[in-house]
Amino acid sequence: MLLLVGLVSAIILLFIEKSNAEIAGCDFYDTVDISTGQKFPNGSYLYDGLLIPAHLTGTYDFKVLPDDTWDVVASHVRGCVCKLRPCVRFCCSHNHLMNVGVCYDNMKKDDLESLNPYVNVTLKSGEVVKRHFKDELIVQWDLPMPCEELYYLDHTEEGNGFTLFEDATFQMHFNQLIFNKRQYCVQHLAFKDGIRIAPHYCIPSENTSNWKEVALIISLICMAITIGVYLYVKKLHNLHGKCFISYMVSLFIGYLFLLLELWNLLQYFCAAGGFLSYFFIMAAYFWLSVISLHFWAKLTNAKNSVYRLMPEHRFRAYNICTWVWAASMTGVTFLANRVVQNVNWRPMIGEQASCFFNVRNNAAMIYFYGAMLLTIIFNITMFILTATFIEKVKKDANNASKNHSEKQTYVMYLRLFIVMGLSWSLEIFAFFVKDSTYWSTIFQVADCINLSQGTMIFVLFILKPTTLKLIRDQMHPGHRPSTTQRRTRECQNTGTSYTAYEWNDADQNEA
Repeated sequence: MLLLVGLVSAIILLFIEKSNAEIAGCDFYDTVDISTGQKFPNGSYLYDGLLIPAHLTGTYDFKVLPDDTWDVVASHVRGCVCKLRPCVRFCCSHNHLMNVGVCYDNMKKDDLESLNPYVNVTLKSGEVVKRHFKDELIVQWDLPMPCEELYYLDHTEEGNGFTLFEDATFQMHFNQLIFNKRQYCVQHLAFKDGIRIAPHYCIPSENTSNWKEVALIISLICMAITIGVYLYVKKLHNLHGKCFISYMVSLFIGYLFLLLELWNLLQYFCAAGGFLSYFFIMAAYFWLSVISLHFWAKLTNAKNSVYRLMPEHRFRAYNICTWVWAASMTGVTFLANRVVQNVNWRPMIGEQASCFFNVRNNAAMIYFYGAMLLTIIFNITMFILTATFIEKVKKDANNASKNHSEKQTYVMYLRLFIVMGLSWSLEIFAFFVKDSTYWSTIFQVADCINLSQGTMIFVLFILKPTTLKLIRDQMHPGHRPSTTQRRTRECQNTGTSYTAYEWNDADQNEA
């Protein structure tokens, strides 16, 4: 019992000691290691020309990581210097250069001569002033790195402007994102016009990353099952089925690259993965356009050159159109990625933050959302024309019976278009309101629908009764009774007689 009381007391004392050691009302990221400073008898410290009173000092044996977890370190004294003078957070020591996120040794004499030591600081009043990073600011250099992978802003490229505020927050101009000191740092970087202080930032972590992975994985599994079913069931190998399989394969590959990027597995071929993902997503949408065009041409008996071809030749023509269009769009995007200098209008595939498009960039509207919008408009037009034709022939009993199965298939693919069209329409709308915090949830809703497309397609196309029946018939071909057997049972039940000639004729017609 005494041992237990002693243990509890020791734990309480440890917590009291740590709480006393911390500086009251001071965030860890507003402190700096002042162990090398001069200590006075009253407990104050003189550090880098700044006198720090005793109540703004404390002994720490831990450091706080950007995700709010703690790491044990050697005991040292820290001072809450940012309450006394504006601070600037460096990634590493202020006399080091950084390259590709790595800090190097002290700058040489030539480097110091070309160094621009000033940073523009925006005050609370909105006034922009120049501050010498060493003489007028307190350099914080011993804080934990914001993240493992840092991206920097190149001031020599148009659109890479940024604002460093007096409270040490940092804002990028091209997407208006604001970072706190846990999410960025600055460091000397060598540019063509000399050495400057450049901000290095982290991509803001999303709380939805876990559900994104789960949604993508489930969606890909459902896509794979859907493709497998359509390949397995022979009765689905018609022209509709072939186009649908091509659509699903394109969508599967495009989404697979998105999952690989989410898992950071594209780091060695980031740009190639981004362009391949773009190519197959574009191909998927073009295949949907081909399907909508095919339905309109078939139901309306359009006398166009493509539909007059034999089914196998039509599928070949559809392939040529789809893959050529997808390759052309990818080629244009690749060329723009190399030629366009303005970062607001360059696709930036495989550059800095993402292997895919920066969906907040203006270029996304031209090369990605713009193409999506055109295909959505085309598909809407085709489906409206087809629906109008169906309504016209609805009163004709012969035509209605003739086109019944085609109408059912049309309705099924109309649902597919609604799923894809709605999800990407939300994405396009979210792009236009990207700067509005009120509509920020639109991005989450659009992402949720987009990443779950494979799951919704599986429910619409595989779990419907007719497809499940086709799967059963394929697995048990002898289980389904023939027309003769069914009519024999009907005759026995109703007392009606049919000649064998009629039965055989019925069997032949069904076959």
